[in-house]
Amino acid sequence: MSSSNNDHPGLGATAHWLSIQAKDLVENQKVIQVNSTATISQACDTLIKHNIQSVPLYDPQTKTYVGMFDLHDLATYILLKRGGGGSEDSDSDSAVHLQVAAARSSSSGLARDAVMMGKKGDAVSLLSDMSHMNPFYSVLPETTLAQVVAVFARGTHRVAVMDGGDSIRGILSQTRVIRYFFEHSDAASPGEARLLDTPLRQLGLVTNDVVRVHPTSPVVQALALLERWRISSLAIVDEDDRIVGNLSVADVKYLAKERRLVGATCMELVQAARFVQGMRDGRDRAAVFSVRPEATLRYALTKLIATGAHRVWVTEPRHEDRLRSGSISGDLAPPPMPVRRASVSSTSSQTVAIAPQHYAGSFNDKVCGVVSLTDILRLLTDNQPTVPPELNYASMD
Repeated sequence: MSSSNNDHPGLGATAHWLSIQAKDLVENQKVIQVNSTATISQACDTLIKHNIQSVPLYDPQTKTYVGMFDLHDLATYILLKRGGGGSEDSDSDSAVHLQVAAARSSSSGLARDAVMMGKKGDAVSLLSDMSHMNPFYSVLPETTLAQVVAVFARGTHRVAVMDGGDSIRGILSQTRVIRYFFEHSDAASPGEARLLDTPLRQLGLVTNDVVRVHPTSPVVQALALLERWRISSLAIVDEDDRIVGNLSVADVKYLAKERRLVGATCMELVQAARFVQGMRDGRDRAAVFSVRPEATLRYALTKLIATGAHRVWVTEPRHEDRLRSGSISGDLAPPPMPVRRASVSSTSSQTVAIAPQHYAGSFNDKVCGVVSLTDILRLLTDNQPTVPPELNYASMD
């Protein structure tokens, strides 16, 4: 009696996505880099032009890479120049108070900051790994996604895939790996499928401890919070805790171009960033994306892929809204709608079920959690069979 090829790895079975090598996901990629002698402003110009959050720094004299310039480094630099310490004091709010006081400084203070933010030609190499958030991390071309995802699950957002010697073949990001997984999720393992169909609340992603700021909060307060909690995004909420915006570390690069924004409010920075982005690509930018706690991880992942965002906020109805709807527990969900299929984007052949309406967040909701790319990669890693992380899955065939 013959058996299916799928019963025997290596005999026609589809390779698991974690066995793919890093080099396969950066083929024909144009590597963006900045000379270490460039100014901070010039480096930020490169980030804005290519819509990226970090860039490797290349020393033309030694012909080596001396580090990575990440926007967390810029945020830390600005905080230090403002006279505070950023997130040095993790046991109190003193660091935040220092930054709030700095935000209320005189116009002469803002003029002084404009000089210190590169107007006189500070080299971007001074900022390399200043925040210790996303250092230059390199891997070999044969490194498997299992190994890369283990690095990403610890909070690193991207790695440089080297091409022998000291040259970079490509930059592999969390976004690229998540998209690859999504595009091949039809072949997900039973454990991965169960994980994708688990509600966010059951996955522990509804914690109510989301770091928040208000629309009128000073930008420097937001920078201090980003660095203190080592996160990449803040929820902007109104007085009723309804989410009205999202301030990301990606917005920090505009501080080097519009130095007056250092003394602005959070909402003013976000609006300025969206205006520049819209002028660059001719598209309106949504202020925030959200899902409900009842939504599945698959739905949240679909939303991240479709929008190109790095995180999606979890929101739920306020108490008075639940009372009006006849539910005080928040656990009573409407019956699911009939399942239909829809393509996520014109460039993807992947189709997903159109989710019930109650999966999507409402503008009147309050924020109660967040799902980031790091969260998804960590969950995928934690739910894999116990295999030594150094094992090259490709060799199993």
